[in-house]
Amino acid sequence: MPDFFFTTIQCRACTCSKRAALSQMMLGRQIDGIWHTSTVVHGEEIFFGAGVQRAIPGLTPFGQPLQKVDMGTTSLDKATYTEIVAELSARYQPQHYSLLTNNCNHFSNELCELLCGKGVPAWVLNQADEVFKTPLGQMLMPVIMQMEGQLGGATASGFGGGSASATGGAPGGPAPPPS
Repeated sequence: MPDFFFTTIQCRACTCSKRAALSQMMLGRQIDGIWHTSTVVHGEEIFFGAGVQRAIPGLTPFGQPLQKVDMGTTSLDKATYTEIVAELSARYQPQHYSLLTNNCNHFSNELCELLCGKGVPAWVLNQADEVFKTPLGQMLMPVIMQMEGQLGGATASGFGGGSASATGGAPGGPAPPPS
């Protein structure tokens, strides 16, 4: 019997900052959050931080999502899903993390596109561009670029969690292949 199924895919948007209320005053435009996204598929929450990480849905260091966006369904078997995650894991390494061009939102977008043909909402994916178009955003860009290493250290068990690979298996550690 083939391991074939339909599973719902959910994009979770958590905010990394409760200071979004100050955005209108500081940036001249309203920013509702500094978004971190993950994707829930096959009963796990998967995201990019210190490499590709997996966790029990809702138990990442980012907390409970403020928004859950149903992305659709996939009929990919587990072997194909595992291959996709392994390919993405090879490209989404901690040393390649960039707040602007290669972050959790880009990972979630690519994973969702591959699984169900639909990317994450533009308001999440384009957030950094919108912030950095403002005068304050342009002034803060060098500081934020220095912080990239710290944000790239997010693991399923917390921040600053060292290196990751797609073959680890410790709880809260790097992404193991799904079974």
